[in-house]
Amino acid sequence: MIEFIRYGLDYFFFGYGIALFLCYFGFVLLAIAAIKSNAKRAEFLNVNDIKGANDLPSVSLIAPAYNEGKSIIINVKSLLSIQYPYYELIIVNDGSKDDSLEQLIKEFSLEKAIVPQVSNLISHAKVRDVYQSKDLKYKHLTVIDKDNGGRADALNCGITYANTNLVLCTDADCIIEQDALLKMVRPYLEEIDREVIACGGAIGIANDSIIKNGTLKELRLPKNIVARIQVVEYIRAFLLGRMAWTQMNGLLLVSGAFGLYPRQRVLEVGGFDHATVGEDLELCIRLRAHMERLKKPYDVVYIPETLCWTEAPASFKVYITQRDRWARGLWETIKKHKYLFYNRKYRATGMLFFPYWVYFELGAPIVEFLGLIYLIVCASLGIINWPFAIALFAAVYLIGCIFSTVSILLYTVNFKHYAKPSMVIKLLLAAYLESFVTHPVMVFAEMKGYFKKIFGIKSTWGTMSRKGFTTIK
Repeated sequence: MIEFIRYGLDYFFFGYGIALFLCYFGFVLLAIAAIKSNAKRAEFLNVNDIKGANDLPSVSLIAPAYNEGKSIIINVKSLLSIQYPYYELIIVNDGSKDDSLEQLIKEFSLEKAIVPQVSNLISHAKVRDVYQSKDLKYKHLTVIDKDNGGRADALNCGITYANTNLVLCTDADCIIEQDALLKMVRPYLEEIDREVIACGGAIGIANDSIIKNGTLKELRLPKNIVARIQVVEYIRAFLLGRMAWTQMNGLLLVSGAFGLYPRQRVLEVGGFDHATVGEDLELCIRLRAHMERLKKPYDVVYIPETLCWTEAPASFKVYITQRDRWARGLWETIKKHKYLFYNRKYRATGMLFFPYWVYFELGAPIVEFLGLIYLIVCASLGIINWPFAIALFAAVYLIGCIFSTVSILLYTVNFKHYAKPSMVIKLLLAAYLESFVTHPVMVFAEMKGYFKKIFGIKSTWGTMSRKGFTTIK
């Protein structure tokens, strides 16, 4: 009986690994095709063409801010420097306990204003005051001061005050490329027969990079190894994963740090969900389910260029907090939308895309954790085949390194970031260290998040302490 169980587990772990490898191999092929397709579309409708278009949609940039006093001014200036003819910037001060609001009032000559909510279809915490600038050069800026309600609540508040076709949800601590909006609206101009319900852009890591006047002046690799490995993670996730899913129109996640949505569709589904810490994933899945029920053709698209820069955790403590939260958000979202699982009513979303997330996004840390326990038990019982185990680990490690290498080379060749040979070498070294440095910590953090959900342990968003960007005048 024990032998039967052991062989069954051997075949399960081996089969799971093969299935995951085949998925990733398919992602590489799909991502390459998607990158080529995106390049052709960009040539056909470039930034200058978009800038001169007469039918550009209006956009509201909504950025929640909570205790962002360390970098709030430089980041708001970055958001105000965006090149786009029809946009407004809404900063939602979510009950900050520091001097964020006072800094904004002083720097941008803000005064209280009477600005009616355009919609009350989605709820949010009480608004204390709304501010606008006396200075005409900041006429696009609105600051909303409200009671603390969390990120989803702050975004909902901004959406209710927005008066535009599209809403771009970001964070006040992000640095956005000046032409980002022009590139993000392109899918909305290209699609005629299908509705784009969400558009995401690649997120880059700007730790130790140089910021001037709210824009990225010089991109540098993070000196900290934890942050540097995350550069590899982001490149792999955004370039291979997101581009592959876009090619299949199967993207279920648009990053909360940089996502563009039709405002009316977001209102129809009730805005962001207060009950989850994975509000970006949950909203995207809910929008897809909504469109499936309406039986209307739609797309969720992704722009592979890095259009938004953020500061990544540089310590294991903050890294664990972040990945714990992401894992809880994934668990909550999968549980809420379990009705999609192999539900033919929702076509490919229910039959293919959602099951993948259950098996390989939610399931991968669990399988890896159980595999480690199984390895320890077998070793303690003296029934492990060490040559086979070592060969299997080496194969898994090598395959991971190959996928990371392909991602890095595709990124540096196609998008010119980190293109110096010395930077490429440092990124490759970080990729080869990932399995030994951050990956075990990530699995621990994800399992920690899962156990919290399984045993009903209450947990908050978590504190994300930041050093702040390196700025020059």
